[in-house]
Order: sequence, then C-alpha cells, then structure tokens
Amino acid sequence: MRNWKFKVAAFVLVSMLGACSSPTNGETGGLDCPECDIKTSSASNTSSSMETSSGSNSSSGSNTSSSSVTLFVSWIKTSEFSVSQTEITQADYEALMGTLPTQMAKAKGDSFPVSNVSWYDAVLFANAFSKHLGLDTAYSYTSVKAGNKIVGLRTDLEANAVRLPTKAEWQVAARAGSLDTYYWGTAKASDYAQYNNLTDAYQLVGQKLPNAWGLYDVSGNVAEWTNDTALCGGNWTSVAKEIALDAYEKHLPDYASTTTGIRVILISKNEP
Repeated sequence: MRNWKFKVAAFVLVSMLGACSSPTNGETGGLDCPECDIKTSSASNTSSSMETSSGSNSSSGSNTSSSSVTLFVSWIKTSEFSVSQTEITQADYEALMGTLPTQMAKAKGDSFPVSNVSWYDAVLFANAFSKHLGLDTAYSYTSVKAGNKIVGLRTDLEANAVRLPTKAEWQVAARAGSLDTYYWGTAKASDYAQYNNLTDAYQLVGQKLPNAWGLYDVSGNVAEWTNDTALCGGNWTSVAKEIALDAYEKHLPDYASTTTGIRVILISKNEP
C-alpha cells in the first residue's frame, strides 16, 4: 500500500510556451533543446487519478484493465497529451512488469521512483501499460534479447498509447508555461528539486513542490528517459546547471544507473 496520495487540484491555464530559455550565468547553464518549436500545450483545469484493476473502467474512459494488476497513477492533462504526475514508482513498475531492477537499499519501497532502468526497460514498461489499459502500443519490434535489448524497433508517436515523451514534449510538460531556466523561477531550488546530493539517495515521489501544472520532481530525484534516448531533468546527484529545463544527457538505450527513471505520457481519444 502507498504511504502517500495526491490531492486532485485545479490548475490555471498558463501562457503559451516560447523557445527554450538560454543559460543566464554559469550556475544556470544547460544544453540547448532543438525541438522546442513544437506546438504549445496548456494544462487543463483538472488532474485525475487512475486506479485500475480487472474488470474496472480505467481513467482512459471506456478502456478497461486487462489484468488483475492495480496501478496508482495520476495524470495531468495538457492540450496535446496527458502526463504522469510523478515519476513511475517502484510499486507500479513491479506490479506491471512482475520484476524490479536492483534498487538502492536506502531508497527501496513502494513510493520511491523506480531507478536503474534502461531506455529499453522504459519502452517495454510503456507498452505493458498500454496493453493494461486496452490501448494500442506505440512501440513495435521483432524480438527482445538479453538485457531487454529490443531488435527491429519502430515507434508510432501518433498511436493511442502510453509512451515516453519526446524531448520537446517533456519540455512542454516540465516548463508548464515558464520561460525561465527553472520552472520555479528565482525561488529556492531545494524546495522544488532533489539535487546536488541534498541526501544520499533519491527520495519518495511528490515530496517537493510541483511545477505550475502540478507535476512533481520534474527536475532532480531521478532523470527521466525520453523517446529520443535522452535523459532530462537531472537527478539527485546533479548540480544546478544540470537540472535546468534545457539540459539533458544523451545515452545509449542500454544505459541504466541509480539515477535513471521514467515518466510517461498518454495519447488517447478518451481523457484519463
């Protein structure tokens, strides 16, 4: 059972997103985001929680769960997609996948984010989530080899499915309308992000303040895989410039560490 829950909150529509912000000084630097010219998304005025089990209606409308697995995921709706309010937790990953990568002993538990996941792991999780909801899958492939290495992968970004966000989609959700280097502007960073080894491990999801759309831990805690095999948001060991909204790290799809995690988006004709 979880030891936390999220309050369903109303969010105010935010202004349109412009181009990615540029570093203003040495402490707020980051890498450029070349895809930031995509269509702007605005958050709706509601968030919704999903608790699905066999035979029950999921938060995706008429779609039903395809197994006896129960997941606890809250979604934030934007004009383009829905995005998980928190990083995927160890409980939800293990419930859906039937296994859990090796986690840090000091940060192991249902409400901690799942870590030590590769991009391949994240893709397979997204496909499993789609099937759980009775949706199409965004990823198709010919085979899966040792280490979850996916062979012959093809991606359909338009499919009604759960998938990883592109870097551009991640930017839209993370910024929540902000044009600043950080979504908290000039407020105290440690109130919003677990970073710079404030503790000796990542922490339970949802402990810091959210961004303007109600997304937690977008910066810091564990870095989040995107569809582009890039890790966005920085992690609990990152310095300030590495948690800037335009910063990311590019990795091979089999890369995994105690700093890598997952946040997913949902493309569906039915709102969650």
